[in-house]
Amino acid sequence: MKRVLLIILCTVGLWCACTEEKPGFYRGGGGLCFYPSRTNDSYPYFGDGIDGRDSMTIVSSTKLRDTLYFRLMVYGQKSTKDRYFSLKQSVLSHLDSVSYVNDSTAVAVEGVNFVSFDDPEMQKYYVIHPDSSNVYVPIIMTYDPNTAGERQNFCLYFEIVPNDEISVFDPRFYRAELRMRQTEI
Repeated sequence: MKRVLLIILCTVGLWCACTEEKPGFYRGGGGLCFYPSRTNDSYPYFGDGIDGRDSMTIVSSTKLRDTLYFRLMVYGQKSTKDRYFSLKQSVLSHLDSVSYVNDSTAVAVEGVNFVSFDDPEMQKYYVIHPDSSNVYVPIIMTYDPNTAGERQNFCLYFEIVPNDEISVFDPRFYRAELRMRQTEI
């Protein structure tokens, strides 16, 4: 009888110990960040684009436009409606300017070396559809005929602009970099 009582007591104890605990739910707003680099999580995503090219993209007199896609990760609660975000060209700090922009590399000019982030052509890409966990944003580089005959490297830093619906999720990954080269062919 003692054995049966001990077995029943152990069974009830195990049953009580095996109850499901639900984790607390995320209560914050939605957030975005660039997909981290595979080499070091302190650097921005350098854009292994959808087609797998590296971030040094070439535009030329025969190829007037080229597009490279950057992946953004979406965090937060599921949404039942489209949410909108925007990007802007970053203002380089002095340290960035010294480290990344030198005699052979110039800062890309909006509307000249790339399609402006506030251009109507780009607005359709700044939408996060319901239940999305990733968004691919194109950066369209353009050929500058004013520098024809010159080989020129350009660097473009850009960042996520937070708004009421979407914030920057991880402050380490709010900015990305694109390097491009203009050549004559």
